[in-house]
Order: sequence, then structure tokens, then C-alpha cells
Amino acid sequence: MAIQYINYLGILGLILIALGGIPQTIQTIKQKKNNLNFKFNLLYTFGSLALVIYAVSIKDTVFILLNGLAFFMSGVGLFYNFKNN
Repeated sequence: MAIQYINYLGILGLILIALGGIPQTIQTIKQKKNNLNFKFNLLYTFGSLALVIYAVSIKDTVFILLNGLAFFMSGVGLFYNFKNN
């Protein structure tokens, strides 16, 4: 029973973190410009990708989704960093 509640806590954390990144991603798309430091964005994007691969290997759905969203959102920023340079 306790494991089920821990899963819900993980899903709640996933939702809250994802909601935190959505406004920045929307702003980046609207402005077609990313205000984040390029090096930070590059490291964050590839770090998120590495964590997606790791989460898939351990079959952890919450972390697959969380890091997949992080990879997507940071990838959008990285795209606009490259596009504007």
C-alpha cells in the first residue's frame, strides 16, 4: 500500500516540475529566442538525454516521462540558441 502512495508522490513531482518548465518553453517559442546561457542549455539538454536513456534501462516510467519532458523543453531552447547564432 505504501508503495502505491510513493508512486503518486512521484507523479505529483513530475507534474510540478513539468509545469515549471512550460512557461519558459512557451516564451522561447513565441520570442523565437532563448535567453538561457548556451553552455548551460547544451549541458542540460544532453544531461536530460542521458537520464532518459538511464530511466529507460531501469524501466522507471516517472523518470522516463520527467526526463523526456526536460529533454524536449531544453531541446527547444537549444534549437533557438543554434538558430540565433
